[in-house]
Amino acid sequence: MSSKQLSAHNDDHVLPFRIEHLEMSGRLARLGPAIDEILTRHAYPDRVSQVLGQALLLVAMFGSMIKDRQPTHTDQGGHKPTERFILQTQSDGPVNLIVADYVHPGHLRGYARFNEERINELDEDELEAKLLGKGHLAMTIDRGSDTDRYQGIVSLDDEGPSVGLSGAANQYFQQSEQLPTFIRLAMAKHFDAMGKNANNDAHDWHWRGGALMIQKLTSIGGHQTPDRAALDLLRDEHDDDESWNRTHILSQSIKDHELLDPVLSSRDLLYRLYHEDGVRIFDALTIGAACSCSLKGVENMLGGFTKSERKDMIKEDGKVHITCEFCNRAYEVTPAL
Repeated sequence: MSSKQLSAHNDDHVLPFRIEHLEMSGRLARLGPAIDEILTRHAYPDRVSQVLGQALLLVAMFGSMIKDRQPTHTDQGGHKPTERFILQTQSDGPVNLIVADYVHPGHLRGYARFNEERINELDEDELEAKLLGKGHLAMTIDRGSDTDRYQGIVSLDDEGPSVGLSGAANQYFQQSEQLPTFIRLAMAKHFDAMGKNANNDAHDWHWRGGALMIQKLTSIGGHQTPDRAALDLLRDEHDDDESWNRTHILSQSIKDHELLDPVLSSRDLLYRLYHEDGVRIFDALTIGAACSCSLKGVENMLGGFTKSERKDMIKEDGKVHITCEFCNRAYEVTPAL
């Protein structure tokens, strides 16, 4: 979808951009109905929805960076493999598992496992550090069965630079990619008297999310032209530091309410932040809530169990009941015995 076709409410897209004079690249994510649908299907406690929403924002930004390689072959089911970005956390905190993934060209889903009693025991000033606790965050790029997966892992902590999802993601780029990165995530509920939830019921409060990511442009991945690379040889580290410091200061000035404002357009927000340094905005990438589960998929999954195991799964009505962890859709299957 072209950036000229963005909805009036500036929802459900990732907008790539560059700050030309400072040689920085960035992504701005604004998620409304898509993120609200994913979160309200599970009726999570607000604190769980907030951290899962942050994971979905990261996945939307990172997943939209994967270039579609247009595979020509098909898998055993006759389908072409799809590009997928997966984020997963495992930790000792009250929210001990998060899984979120992005499937090209913009399908988003996610779920969380948590202990509500432990969450309620936390003080407000402990939430960000203690909600996930200590563990690890894994980010995986899956390009299909014909290629190897790429996975990066970084620690999650309850103190230091790896606190929370944004802290861990920043640490990943700093340590693994050695790429200066700034990430800001915002999640909150927005009041809309005319709104509806994922079940089409009246629903006044809706989740909204906004995220900003800035990175230093490098020659890796074709970001720079040969002329630009040659000019870089004449630049010293002081110039790079000054550019990054200015970008970091400008990016830190953004407020949560600006990232979440349904009236403030993404273009206006980026212009407000970076217009003095020549911000160049590219076409928006559309994001939507979508799950890949299906009745056929459930039947295939049950086929992987033995006859005895399938028999043990059958309930009193003679069927096996399966609920998708991602979208909460319930399936009833009469298995072959």
